[in-house]
Formats: sequence, C-alpha cells, structure tokens
Amino acid sequence: MPSEKAAKAGSALRTSGYRLTRQRQLVWDTLRRTRRHLSAEQIAEALRRQRQAVDPATVYRSLDVLQRLGLVRSSRLGERLFFEIAEPGEHYHLVCDQCGSANHIEGEDLAPVLRHITDEHRFAVRSADLIVHGWCEKCQARAAAS
Repeated sequence: MPSEKAAKAGSALRTSGYRLTRQRQLVWDTLRRTRRHLSAEQIAEALRRQRQAVDPATVYRSLDVLQRLGLVRSSRLGERLFFEIAEPGEHYHLVCDQCGSANHIEGEDLAPVLRHITDEHRFAVRSADLIVHGWCEKCQARAAAS
C-alpha cells in the first residue's frame, strides 16, 4: 500500500495532467527515503546503484515537474542545486563551506522578517529560504586539531 506522501505525489501529478511514470516514482522515492538534500547527479547515482536504468536527463525532467507541482523544493547550496521533499513550514539551511554538508534548522524565527518585508516593502512573500554558510562542528574540530 503506498504511503500518504506517495499517494499525494500521484494525485498531484494526475490532477495536473501528468502521469506518475516509473522514473518519476523512482526519483520521488529516492528523495523520500533519503530525507536529505540531493543533487540531480546524486539521485541518478543512487538509482544506478539500485540497478535502475534512468537517464540523468530524465532525472532533471522529473525534478522539474515535481518542483513545479510544489512536491519538491530546490536550494542552491554552494555551487550546486539540491532537491528535497517540500515540507510545510519554513526551514533554514546550514551549509559547511569546508565539507559541503547541509543541515536543516526548523522554526519560525524568520516570521518577523517576512512580516516586515510584506508590510514595509509591499512584497508578497511566496516562500523563503535562508542559507547560512560557515564551518560545521566536525570541520571546526579538525581545523583546531591541526
């Protein structure tokens, strides 16, 4: 029996006139199972390791459709574009400039800033993505030890 999120993806695709193809399902399942940020290349590699023949261009097209439907969100973390399942609510990214790890911080701390942008600048915020760059705890410890 498909999970609620898998059913949501299939329903959103059908409602928008798309089919839930095997390739789209594989891309969706990879993001859902991993529960972290993945580049399109990492998704294609994960599918290759599972012995799934999915062309990298198909991965990009699938991600594009899933993103347009609001099922997947992308963030430019460093020099590359990464994808994740679109969850409700705001979250922020901590990106380590040394090792490239990306972690989430959940919370509503950005709400006052978004209200200011809406009220003072008359800008209708659709979504917000805060990316904080620095060094993670492991990289800081490695640097301090050397």
